[in-house]
Amino acid sequence: MPRKIVILRASRIGDFLCTIPAIRALRQALPAAEIAMITLPLLRDLVLRSPYIDRFIAFPGFPGMAEQFFSAPKAVQFFQQMQAEPFDLALQMQGSGVYSNPFMLLLGAKATAGFVREGDPSGLLDAALPFPENKHEIRRMLSLTAFLGIPAQGVGEELEFPLWQEDYTHADALLAHTKLPLIGLHPSARDATRRWASERFVETGKILAQRCHGTIVLLGEAEDYPTGEAMSKEITTTNTPCLNLMGKTTLPVLGAVIARLSALITNDTGPAHIAYALKTPTVTIFGGGSPTLNGPLNPGPFRVLQFPVPCRPCGYVNCPIGYRCLEHVSVGEVIHSVEELLS
Repeated sequence: MPRKIVILRASRIGDFLCTIPAIRALRQALPAAEIAMITLPLLRDLVLRSPYIDRFIAFPGFPGMAEQFFSAPKAVQFFQQMQAEPFDLALQMQGSGVYSNPFMLLLGAKATAGFVREGDPSGLLDAALPFPENKHEIRRMLSLTAFLGIPAQGVGEELEFPLWQEDYTHADALLAHTKLPLIGLHPSARDATRRWASERFVETGKILAQRCHGTIVLLGEAEDYPTGEAMSKEITTTNTPCLNLMGKTTLPVLGAVIARLSALITNDTGPAHIAYALKTPTVTIFGGGSPTLNGPLNPGPFRVLQFPVPCRPCGYVNCPIGYRCLEHVSVGEVIHSVEELLS
């Protein structure tokens, strides 16, 4: 039985959260093992809060894995450190393995397991599973642990986002003196093919603030703050307060803020998965992404809005044919969905 396991999952928030049920199964099957995770530095606090992971290891970057800048000298030093550790098992939970399997093999573990592209040989992996293209991301990860003989009974498919009291304390300080109910807007997304127009978020915020008599809370990363300020000026009136928290929260505090919301309106991004984990009423607007692969898998106060297009899912950052998937989701649909959830 492996006593020391390292998992590669150097993706962002949503992908990390979708891995949790598989790691929960791994922990249940191997309660005494030390489980380490190699992931992005921005996810460090989430790893530390997980009851299933013992150790955080910062991903150093690697060619073809574009989530982080690659530095050859730092990578060499990283692999030397990893190879000096006696890992019994390395698990690749990073897509089809085209780029991530070479990274995992360089860790020097005694045994390796992970995904390979459909039709590819196992190569140097000790256990290789063809990457399931058409499964929900949570079930993809669970398929790997099942392939390794780890039972899923009693594990479930629910997401988790553990929060500490200090996270709630910081969130409550940010939200002090706001007028309830709190309606969150998360207009950000890395790819334009996943971003509903910011002016539609503004219009939605204005209408909901007037109808609900509460506060609009804008969420996003630090680079989104100027956009948030512009949106806040448009939404704010004497009777419609708007609070811009873009860039003002850590990931755990963002989770605590989302937990305090009466509803969240978001693109198909990481905060949507945080909301699914926390059971916050959520309306998710899907553009190029697929609800079948990345939407809420378990029942909850969730609404998914998508306009049917034959090209979904797509891997484009910018749409070459005009963003029909996003433009045909109307403000009226979003407001109706929010009001359904609030009622």
